This record gives sequence, structure tokens and C-alpha cells, in this order.
Amino acid sequence: MSTPKNLTRVILAASAGNALEFFDFTVFGYFAIQIAAAFFPAHSQYASMLATWATYGTAFLARPVGALVLGSYADRVGRRAAMTAAILLMTGGTFLMAAMPPYSAIGPLAPAGILIARLLQGFSAGGEFGGATAFMMEHAPGRRGFFASFQFISQAVATVAGASTALLVNELLTPADMASWGFRVPFAVGLLIGPVGLYLRRHVDETPVFLHSTHSAAPALQALRHAPGRVLLGAGLIAGGTAATYIAIYLPTYAQHELHMPVGDSFLAPILGAIVALVVTPVVAAASDRLGRVRPMILFAILLAASSIPAFMVVNASPRLGTLVAMTLLIGVLRAAYSAPMPALLAELFPPSMRAVGMSAAYSGGVVVFGGLAPLICTWLIGATGDRTAPGWYLAACACISHAAVLAIGGRVQLYTDREEGQGSALDPLGPEAPDPIH
Repeated sequence: MSTPKNLTRVILAASAGNALEFFDFTVFGYFAIQIAAAFFPAHSQYASMLATWATYGTAFLARPVGALVLGSYADRVGRRAAMTAAILLMTGGTFLMAAMPPYSAIGPLAPAGILIARLLQGFSAGGEFGGATAFMMEHAPGRRGFFASFQFISQAVATVAGASTALLVNELLTPADMASWGFRVPFAVGLLIGPVGLYLRRHVDETPVFLHSTHSAAPALQALRHAPGRVLLGAGLIAGGTAATYIAIYLPTYAQHELHMPVGDSFLAPILGAIVALVVTPVVAAASDRLGRVRPMILFAILLAASSIPAFMVVNASPRLGTLVAMTLLIGVLRAAYSAPMPALLAELFPPSMRAVGMSAAYSGGVVVFGGLAPLICTWLIGATGDRTAPGWYLAACACISHAAVLAIGGRVQLYTDREEGQGSALDPLGPEAPDPIH
């Protein structure tokens, strides 16, 4: 097991890429209205917003490709090498977002450039989760739940940083400045994370589990051929948590556009929700190392499904800062409690030889289907039905899918834990040619 000093470096190195990714995705969501006006002008605000959220969602379609490419690279060459490649690509995407001229200056090249930026972000993010999570948990046997949860802790930190930056910029600049260049400032701030993360990732050791495990020549093919059921169950695990996460990113736009609330109020609520997640996530994750991961996830998936629709009904009946904050805190607590043990459980679905690519494929698939397209789906549902509580119905459905996935994993799936792997064991219980026991 690594020393406390080395583990701190491992956490910082692994979390930096996830923080940059989520900071960028969060800021895009918070400034969707300004981005729509600058890069996606249309005959109506509704059409412009649909185009913006479609571009936001299209980036997630690159995630499965990144999951297979970078995830395979992490399983063949090493977790550290894949994380270094991922953060370089992420930084490039963030730079394009900060520097792209508007539609009024370069015409259709502007939305095309934003699309390229989102695709770079999506591709790198697709391989980031699996490699970075495997890197953290394989350095910390016995405390996998706690250390793997830093993936979501870094997301909460990025949300606080992104929302705080957005709130500060909004307070300091006029609406005209915000529309013309102010929305770029947070992306420029995010660029600072890239060089720091790159330095950290180039100065940490590879994991003992990777160094002593068998390595497949084609880990992506191995995962898809011999463990497809595990990939699908992993995607189901992601559904409720990722839907709640990206609805939280969508919430400032929802509050401004649908509830007609002030901009400052719309940014404040996600900050408070993320702060709560910073407290809840490590506590529940650490408890999962002692008490198990499945039971708390079942409980909190049920509570999330039961609370989502009433929460949106209340905030629509009384669209004030107090009710928006209450809804954000409720969903934020339940999401954090459900998601805290999830990275470790997802990692334990796969043996070391296909862990990074298996996790990345499952996570990317879940985020693409249930999370990244959530703002677009919610915007479309509200426009098609006129029901402003539609996001609550969508979130409840995703939470039910996660509940079913956790039940299935708890009932019949072999997990690859510290006991099976040992500390540096070459054991690969699934094996490159073994059938998936839940296929």
C-alpha cells in the first residue's frame, strides 16, 4: 500500500483531469444562454437553446470512442500514460472554448469550432474515468470506496469553482459584457488546471495491481466479448447519479428560462448543492468500505426516485430562491449518497486486465444515454408537453434504472475485490477467454 504522502499525490494527480473535465462541462451548462447567442443564433431562443444543448450532448457521443481507445491504452500501457494523454486533450478543448470567435465574426465556423471543442472534451473524458479511478483504488487496497470516491469529490469541487466563478463574473460585468466576452472568462480560468494536472500525472508511480496483473493485447475486445453484461449493468449503475448531476448543471438555465428567476439566484443553488456533496460523498464512501456498497446504493436510489417529481412540483409552485435551494440540497444529498460507493463498485465489476476499459465503457455509456443528453431531453420535454416538472419525471425514471442495476449486481454478480486480487496478484478471475457469468 502507498504511503500517505504518495496517496495524496495519487489523489491530486488522478482528480485533476476529472476536475478540469467537469469544470468545463459545468461552465458550459451555466453559460448556455450566452453561448447560444454567441455561437448558435436562430429564429427563436428555444431553437437556439436546442442547438446549444444538442452540441453539448453531441460531445458525449465521443465518450464511448474515447472509452475504448484510452481505456484500452490504460489497460495495455498503464493508467498513468492514459491519464496524461487525456488531460492534454481536455486542455485543448478548453482552450478552444475560451478562444473561439463568435458567429458574427466567422459565421458557421464558430459552431463547428465549438463542436470540435466538445468532441475533444468528450473523447478525453470517455477514457478519463476508468483509468483515473482504477489508478486511485489500486493504490489503496482496503480503502477502495473512499479513494475511488475522489472522482465525485473532484466533481463537487469543480462545480463549486465553476459556479463561484460564474457568479463572480456575473456580479462584476454588465449583461452586455457577459454576452460578448464575459462567458469566456471561466474557460480561461479552467485552463490553469491543465498544466498542474499534467505535471502531477507525470510524477506519480504506476499502480502495483497493474504492474503485477496480466495484460491483454486487446482489452476492449475482451471486455465487449467476454463481459458485456457487466458493461450494461455498469451503465445502469450510472443512470440515476449522472442524470441528477447533469440536471444540476442544467438547473441555472432552467431557473432563468422556465422559472424566470434572477441570474445570481440560479448560480447560488448549485454551489450549495455541491458543498453538501463534498461532505456527504467521503463519509458514505468510507462507510461502504466497512459496511458494503450495495445496500446503501439501493436505499438512496429509492429515495432519489421517490423525491424527484415532488421536488420539481414544489419549486414550480413557488419559484423562489428558498425552494430552489431546498430542491437542490435534497437532490444533491441523495445523489451524493447514492454515487459515493459507485466508482469502487463499478471497478470491482472488472478484473485488472480489462478494468480501465470496462469501467470507461460502462461509465461513458451511462453518461451518454442518461446524463449528457439530459438538458436536451428536458428542454425538449418541456417544450413538447408544456410541463415544467418534466425534469423530475426524467430523473425519477433514471433512478429506477439504477435501483434495478444495483439489485442485479447484489444478487448474482461476482466482484473482484482486494481479497481476490491480493496486493499485486497476477490473478485474473475472468480470464481473457472465460465467458461472462452474467452474459
